[in-house]
Amino acid sequence: MTTLTVRKQDGAFVLDSGAGPRASLRTGWTWRCGEIRTGSGLWTVEPTDRRRFGATAHAEHGVAVRLDPHRSHVPGPGGVARWSPGRCGGELVRDGHRLAVRLGGRLGGPIRVDVTGVWADVELVALTACFALMSRRRRRTLIMMAVVGGGGG
Repeated sequence: MTTLTVRKQDGAFVLDSGAGPRASLRTGWTWRCGEIRTGSGLWTVEPTDRRRFGATAHAEHGVAVRLDPHRSHVPGPGGVARWSPGRCGGELVRDGHRLAVRLGGRLGGPIRVDVTGVWADVELVALTACFALMSRRRRRTLIMMAVVGGGGG
């Protein structure tokens, strides 16, 4: 098993394996879309649905990663990928290989990614999973702010 860490650094979330930064994720404050930069290119990332249970990462040539509880796709050979998001983390499983993401206790805190097995474009897949989970967390926060702000009138 390999453990990767995603930390906030200079306005971006940077994936680090201990040997230096490998890839980064930048978003707006609402987390409706973002940009993932890896050694293989630049990808646009956005939620798959209004409730933000999943995310897609795509470039001009099409979708590279789709994480959705009903229909997922990740690069590389293998069977069906299954994405299971939760409140504080999520898990992607394909052919016995596992990528588990655990969010930190606060927004902007370190994120742990445990990788078991071989994944093609692991940086892109891991950051797409982080985006999906953090975007969903941001949506909940914005809803709570609206409810609290609307109740004070």
